Amino acid sequence: MGFLEELKAGRVSEDIKELAAEGAIPLSPREQFEVLAILLKDPSGKIADKAFNTLISLPSSTIKSYLRSREASQDLLHSYAEWALEERDYPIIETIVRNPSVKDETLLFLGENGDERITELVASNQVRVMSNPDLIKALLNNPSSPVRVRALMEEWKRLYYSTGEEKAVKQVESMLEELEELEELEEIEELEEVLEGGEPTERNIYTLTWNEIKNLPIPAKVKLALMGSKMHRAILIRDNNKIVVDAVLESPKLTENEIAIYAKMKSLPQDVIRKIASSREWTKHYSVLLNLVRNPKTPLPIAISFLSRLRKRDLMEIARSREVPDPVRREAQKILTRKEKQKKI
Repeated sequence: MGFLEELKAGRVSEDIKELAAEGAIPLSPREQFEVLAILLKDPSGKIADKAFNTLISLPSSTIKSYLRSREASQDLLHSYAEWALEERDYPIIETIVRNPSVKDETLLFLGENGDERITELVASNQVRVMSNPDLIKALLNNPSSPVRVRALMEEWKRLYYSTGEEKAVKQVESMLEELEELEELEEIEELEEVLEGGEPTERNIYTLTWNEIKNLPIPAKVKLALMGSKMHRAILIRDNNKIVVDAVLESPKLTENEIAIYAKMKSLPQDVIRKIASSREWTKHYSVLLNLVRNPKTPLPIAISFLSRLRKRDLMEIARSREVPDPVRREAQKILTRKEKQKKI
């Protein structure tokens, strides 16, 4: 059992915890952040203070790399937000605001207390602001919000929260709270069927019907896209509204399997495929990469650039396939030919 597991199990002495809080225990960067997140809540104020001091003394590049991750601790995101607000560390705040996993409470804290530049950063996260009427109000009520941010919030309030939409958002939030303790039952086969235009079974969309989801106001769709189930996202990824689709792709609950399925769906709009293909976070997964190359809707320069990262057997398949664009197939054949020549040298 590693140190992190021992700490979680409560089997680490105070002296060792103090060393860990000082960053003196050899750990991977990710483990170190997780350990420090735990120690921030330690009953001993001394240990908690040392953990905090270690967190803020880490190199900025290391901090930002962690804060960009979807796996970043929500509590650490909030702690760094509080510190960065005080220090006016705008690059750190921007990284936090753009993390799909950041809590609404953190964005609300920044929206209520930020200066002109910070309120602009918060307002730039259109998906999250759209789904949270309280955040719109916070940005409107913050005297530091510049005129352009206030004007934008007034416009969104008029467009999206003028005829009962806030009630719909609250209803979706209540439904999602009820779902938190339920195990999701979706099967991959049904998820693909829904993406191709089929209707999900009732058990997979819970308390909203297919038509109710499609007819929700935009803010409620955004909230459902961010925090709903896989089947909710499978429905909303094909929505006509770009903000709703962006919310699906920015959901902190989105999985590699879902993205891999989206990446191979020829029925999805090209803009969705392009956005997936442009994400380093998703294209580091081989299944996503391969499905993008196979999908004719992937922009040609991007699909061709991915070929060099494919395994030989998959390159051979692409080189023979009549379902991929000719330039992709020809480039795959060239890469295979070059590899064969190199083997003979």
